[in-house]
Amino acid sequence: MAEMLAGWWLAIAGLPIYTHPLPAAPEQPAIAAVAARQVPMRRPCYRLNCRDQEWTASANAAAGRQRIWAPKAPGVRPRTVSLPLVKLPDRRFVSLHSPFSSRESIHSSGNHVKWDTRYGLEAIRSPETSLKIEFGTGVRIEPYTDFGTAAMGPIATGQLQLWQELGKRATFTQQVQVETGRENTFVRQTMAFDYELFPQWTLRSDFELRHDTLGNGGRGSTDTEGSLKIRRTF
Repeated sequence: MAEMLAGWWLAIAGLPIYTHPLPAAPEQPAIAAVAARQVPMRRPCYRLNCRDQEWTASANAAAGRQRIWAPKAPGVRPRTVSLPLVKLPDRRFVSLHSPFSSRESIHSSGNHVKWDTRYGLEAIRSPETSLKIEFGTGVRIEPYTDFGTAAMGPIATGQLQLWQELGKRATFTQQVQVETGRENTFVRQTMAFDYELFPQWTLRSDFELRHDTLGNGGRGSTDTEGSLKIRRTF
């Protein structure tokens, strides 16, 4: 009697689970089957084998659909499930682009004047300030060409470029070039101030200094030059 009451209690408490006839007693409702002990109280445990064998595609796909076998379980007849064929997009290589360039650079160039290799570094990069530095070595072929040294042979070069924004209309630029060789060192420095008068009109004031350690009989010489210009862009 106690076992029968326990069966009735389990059947009522488990209404969300045992609401339909069970496979072991299809002719009786769930409560009567559990009370009569015609079905086991412990539910069967099915073990899954995940080795790409749960779903097997058939060869019949002429109608634009693919038939897939449902997984088999004890007491369940195999059935088929029809799924629409989904066209997968083509695999394409996606390239990533960054609007920012590297701060470091290496340049090699050569002509009838000199051959050299330069290493550049952008030390400061901002909307208001830009500072670039370059160092390099090479061989000079023609003396005193393009602000170079006075003798043929190996050389060392350096360059500094500064750009600074001064307010909304004015900018300041400075460039320093240094080349040293077997006989002398040549330095060229240029400073410029630009002021926007109108959208297409700019007032430019620049100053240039050139120094040669071998000039003036070996005592060194310095040349300066300045200008004031109005430029118009088209």
